[in-house]
Amino acid sequence: MRNNKELLIGLKPIYNTITFEIKKQRKKFYAFLALIIIISVAIVVITGFIRPDTLVGFFFIALAFIIFLLDIAACLFFSAIICSEFDKKTGFIIFPKINKYKLILGKYIGNLILVIILITSYYIIIGITGLFYYGGETSIRVFSSYLIALLYLSTLSSFVTFFSSFLKSVNGTIVITFVLLLFGFMIIDQLVGLIFAEKFEPLYSLAFLGNLIVNILVFPDLRYIKVPFDMADPTGPSMVQWITPSIGVGITMMLLFTVLYLVLAALLFKRRQL
Repeated sequence: MRNNKELLIGLKPIYNTITFEIKKQRKKFYAFLALIIIISVAIVVITGFIRPDTLVGFFFIALAFIIFLLDIAACLFFSAIICSEFDKKTGFIIFPKINKYKLILGKYIGNLILVIILITSYYIIIGITGLFYYGGETSIRVFSSYLIALLYLSTLSSFVTFFSSFLKSVNGTIVITFVLLLFGFMIIDQLVGLIFAEKFEPLYSLAFLGNLIVNILVFPDLRYIKVPFDMADPTGPSMVQWITPSIGVGITMMLLFTVLYLVLAALLFKRRQL
């Protein structure tokens, strides 16, 4: 009984931080929710005219924006997890009222809950629309896509938190991580495809791993394509463009990167306090 009470007392600061962080971020949450609704409505209107032949085809088009939304959400909600504490000088307090790791954990979980709600809202809107257009039951692959999206979110959140652990400002963390996620990995992937062709799969790339969210709906027989430099001569010199990782390897790499980036973030946070 006493151990349970001590456990509750130990968890209370984390709970309080979670609720405070959710309240603190509510304006950002509502703004992002409005963005999701606008994009969802636009997709509903567009697909209403295009009208793919199958429900899975509809979801394949509708989820085209999901990686972009996840990238933005991760950068906006997780960029301040650690660096804001040092920006406000609270990270240097020697005897804080709350354990610093509990504070960071509470902030991380609070923001994770908000983004999970946002992504879930997007899938619900798209799902209801798909059922309205096509009727019947939703494919199990759509649920699989949702679970992978949540796993990818955990990887992105740990990636941004890692950068937040050593960068000095929130704005700097947002800009650098957003550029890396949207452009950096893509450019590196193209260079790797040009140099190593199909011999080297870019499993280091979060952008590449995120492609599994959409491609699990209609998984390709060949996971890469060869793009010729001269479209008029398909048999000439070409570069390889990887489409998606395999399901098992993709999930494993996301889990691995999530743990790796969080451990590195904790170590850098500890070192930064010294």
